[in-house]
Amino acid sequence: MPFSLFDDLKMSGFHSSILTTFSVDPAFYDANIQYRLRVSGCQNNMLIADASMLEQSLEEMPEAFIHAGRKYLIVPVSSKGCFHPKIMLRYGASKGRLVLGSANATSAGWGNNREILSALEWSSDGRSGDSFVHLGLIAKAHNWLISTMDRADSDIGYKLSLLETQSPWLNDAPKNEGVQQFEDGSLVDVLLSDPESVEGLGLRFVAEIEDDVQRLVIVSPYWDEGLGALRDLSSALGGPAVHIFMTVSENPETRQSTFPVTALSGALKPKFHPLAARGHHRFLHAKLIVAQTKKHDYVLYGSANCTFGALGKKGASGINYEAAIFRRLQRGTIDRELKLDYSTMIHVKDIYPPQEQVDVKLPGPKPFHAGRVEVKGDRLIWSCPVEIQPDGAILLIAGSRLKMATPAGARPYAKIDRAAIEGTLVVRFELADGRISRPLIVSDPDLLRASAPNPLSGNLKRKLDSVLSGDIDLIDLARDVHLLFDQGGEGGKSRALAAGVGRGHSVSSRVSGQDYASPEAFRNALGLKADLHSGAMAHPDNPALQLILQIVLRGIVQLEGSSSIERSDTVSVDALEMGEDQDDAGEQDSVRPESAKTPITAEKRLNPTIEVNHLLFERNRTSLTRSINRFESYVEAIANSDAIVDLDFVTRTLFMIYLMLYGSSRCYSVDGETTEVLIPFSGIGTDKQGNGFLIRSARLISRIWGRSFKTGIMGRLSLDRELETLPVQVLTLIILTRWILAAILSEARCTPSALSLAGILEKQVPTLFVMTSAFANTDPFQIEAAIRQMAKHIGMTQLQADAIQEVLRELSASGQLLQLNE
Repeated sequence: MPFSLFDDLKMSGFHSSILTTFSVDPAFYDANIQYRLRVSGCQNNMLIADASMLEQSLEEMPEAFIHAGRKYLIVPVSSKGCFHPKIMLRYGASKGRLVLGSANATSAGWGNNREILSALEWSSDGRSGDSFVHLGLIAKAHNWLISTMDRADSDIGYKLSLLETQSPWLNDAPKNEGVQQFEDGSLVDVLLSDPESVEGLGLRFVAEIEDDVQRLVIVSPYWDEGLGALRDLSSALGGPAVHIFMTVSENPETRQSTFPVTALSGALKPKFHPLAARGHHRFLHAKLIVAQTKKHDYVLYGSANCTFGALGKKGASGINYEAAIFRRLQRGTIDRELKLDYSTMIHVKDIYPPQEQVDVKLPGPKPFHAGRVEVKGDRLIWSCPVEIQPDGAILLIAGSRLKMATPAGARPYAKIDRAAIEGTLVVRFELADGRISRPLIVSDPDLLRASAPNPLSGNLKRKLDSVLSGDIDLIDLARDVHLLFDQGGEGGKSRALAAGVGRGHSVSSRVSGQDYASPEAFRNALGLKADLHSGAMAHPDNPALQLILQIVLRGIVQLEGSSSIERSDTVSVDALEMGEDQDDAGEQDSVRPESAKTPITAEKRLNPTIEVNHLLFERNRTSLTRSINRFESYVEAIANSDAIVDLDFVTRTLFMIYLMLYGSSRCYSVDGETTEVLIPFSGIGTDKQGNGFLIRSARLISRIWGRSFKTGIMGRLSLDRELETLPVQVLTLIILTRWILAAILSEARCTPSALSLAGILEKQVPTLFVMTSAFANTDPFQIEAAIRQMAKHIGMTQLQADAIQEVLRELSASGQLLQLNE
């Protein structure tokens, strides 16, 4: 029956896809296939392509790869022959769908040619035995495909891990070997072949046929020059009558079936028949072999042409990667379904011979695969294979030649104008010995992850968006704090998504403060710039933490006279919008949520006192207190372990401190009678100081930074050596830490009943303050501007804000002296 691949793409409920193709049509995949996948909610997409055909497309039309390496990943596969399967696998949380046939992921394959396809679908709702068979076959195709990819590539590793964590059913799928039986008695299998296979597809097909073959029917657009595969197949089946179906046209300019008729000789005398086109002539690209016995049709269809390269021969597999479906059906099924007419003949003289293949050998050494190139800031960083020597290499890009820097302990890189990285880049490498690589698509890991982030529950996403737009109170998130920590937390899904970046020269080294003798030594080793205007996306693969960071940045460090953070927020939301709604409902990439259309300014968010009843106020207070207690336990557990922490931990810490600050500064009108806050800001010198923001946040800060930098949690923060700018969440935590230290010391000094506390703080605060200088030298004017904005945002009096600023300047000066003395 007719099968529309475009209609098939309309099916929702899938989060990931893997497509394979021999011919590469980047404009078609980009604008039609991946676009439709994303519209249907399928965000995590990979295209596996034949390496030589991909290289040809990159040479001819590099500008057509608009979103490659940014919204989806192209994975090249090299082979002795060619990478030839035509598979579309889609994955849902509790379902999967396999479409396998003869159609490449091209406009011709999906629209112009006559192709043959079959779909197998499984869902957890299925109760029939056939559904269980489908599951095993889908898993078989999946396992074979991922074996062709290198998980050590960080982009591939991330995408496969994301796919597998969202489709846990893959782990439980049956590992079916051999032919399976459907409930109607028919047989099915997915036959997969590659150059390392023990036996070719042809012999495996023949081995399944139990009775004498009366008729051999073949549809194949391509043949061996001497018809060797056809002869072997006919001989293995006992020399039955051979019928070949084709499409021919009177117009010689029209692409049509061909056959090497001059190779016919001896006992091989096939009959040729037209496979009638409906309405107009279309090129017949289907590949089909049918061995008809008295009772059954034994069928093989998919990507394999009738060639040795595809089917193999006795004692050897084919040299191609191929995928096909085997079926045993009732005799006459294929004749009926495809309307095969054996009475109409095509005369041999009307058949066009195949075009002669010209083997063009270019002078010089064969191009080599150069590994992977990624964007990081204003650098293009090269993860080259271990056998490649990068010293003296030149990056060839858009007519320019850039010398690669090869720093010790880091990957080779070339600096590039950031404006040139806005679109997809295609590059080559020229080695010192003169060899030139195949073209490579530059990967943007941040955009790839933002386009296919970790799944985020709909309720949590809506709450975060509502907080950003000012529609709900931030304190409502206190009830969901456990969900926020689960989104990529230590021990959570993100650990499963961690992927290496390769081996040898490709390793991007990481560093943490505990490896250095002092904060100053660590800072000098990092050599990072500290700039709140950097605006880099902080959590591209984790939309929960990215939105949380936006909430914190807007509330704490929105700089006066600067829109850089607001712009960064908008960029992040745009990028995340490409990957949102992972639970099946996707939107078009061009659609932006209301919260992204009109950024909410700090002034707009400073609403008047919130009116609540006593019951809601107490519930909010309980939720906040419980979330603080839970976070303190969480930090304590990490402090008592030796676990390395990442930037996710820093963002969660920022959020909890901001939530506490919000609870101590947001005023509520309770039953219209009293104005209260959920927790006191200070309370120092009273019986409330233990529950106040300053004491509890200072206690957290002390635990996070530690008695010494080497033993504190922040000393275990793992940072990429290839960074040029300090991550914005680390800089924000430094600002918050310094402000809290200055604020608690200022409050204790001016509170007569807190003299003993002030004495303790006078000793401890300067030491903690110095630790905050471990990551980068900061701009004091930028920090003061951020702190002024924060004080204004929480409604602090000018007198109190000035007092804290004065102590901050004092601590900064004493911190510089302490470092000099060390």
